[in-house]
Amino acid sequence: MTTKIHYGTTNICTKLEQISLTKNQIDMEAVEMRFLPKANPLYEKIAANKIVIPDVLEKLGNGGFTGYIHHTATKFEFYGIFAKGKMLCALASEDGRDKTGFEAIAILFDKVILSGGEINVYRMTTDLAVCAHSLTLGNRLFDGEEVRQVDVKAVLARLKVQGANGVVRFYTTINSAMMFYKDGLPIGFYYNTGSTIESSPDESRRIAALPGARLEICTTKSLEELMQYDLLQMVNLGKLWEAAQARNSAPRQKEAETIFTSFSGVSEKQLSVLVDDISEVASAYLSKAGRNIVENRIKGIGGPSQLLDNAKMTHFLDQVESDALAIDSNARIDEMIDLMKSEIAGRLAV
Repeated sequence: MTTKIHYGTTNICTKLEQISLTKNQIDMEAVEMRFLPKANPLYEKIAANKIVIPDVLEKLGNGGFTGYIHHTATKFEFYGIFAKGKMLCALASEDGRDKTGFEAIAILFDKVILSGGEINVYRMTTDLAVCAHSLTLGNRLFDGEEVRQVDVKAVLARLKVQGANGVVRFYTTINSAMMFYKDGLPIGFYYNTGSTIESSPDESRRIAALPGARLEICTTKSLEELMQYDLLQMVNLGKLWEAAQARNSAPRQKEAETIFTSFSGVSEKQLSVLVDDISEVASAYLSKAGRNIVENRIKGIGGPSQLLDNAKMTHFLDQVESDALAIDSNARIDEMIDLMKSEIAGRLAV
């Protein structure tokens, strides 16, 4: 007989992630060592030997990116979690062994030089970046216990009382359901390898009730506490990269072969995609009015190419913020602008 799982829910979902919806099944035994949400990809399967990885990290930081960068190679993975340009944490996993912080970045550089691999970049809201942090370096309250052995309702009630930030994950060998928590309340749901964060908990209930379903709960600090730490300010990426090259006797990748020394190599198509993405963000918060604001202000600065100029890009965002506040001062405009900054940083970094 199937066990029925009940828990309270809040119909909260970040507006940006309502843009698209797809669902896919996945064999959980074949996924990454850390199962992070893959909603809102900026780039996927970029050849790591075609880019200069320290430059990418630096540009994500300088551009105020929020989300995570993911590198995979044979039996190796790296995750770097960002919030508003600060690198909250870095984790490298190889053959079941984890390294964090400075060591994780050093190993990443070694792997890129020796093995190449692939780079993926996923954007997030700051709230979801906190949840991603919990999955990588957070406290594990439950780590694979069978759901039928746990009083799920009582556990979730305790998370609410404690005002917990993190992730509750139900999974089987072929399904996974994540519930993202902020201040003790669910703020969204992610299923299998979907491309969006959803507002409905129905699939979480279904997966939790499956025979053999297991439970994982990870928690972490608040965004304000995590933002006190910025790994990029604590390490010298250039020196680490040079040391990795010396260790592995690899010639430095020529900057002329990449687009990272400047934005001059950014194509019109890339800029067009960037503007479309910014418009979608604005539309998610302000409907058609938001899209019109972006269109008008892009024209006002002289076209999409002007976003490559830092001063003009800042002026553009200031104008968009002012226009948006005039339309709806209660529409979480600060969050909208942060997402736009993250979008620009991510699109122009790779």
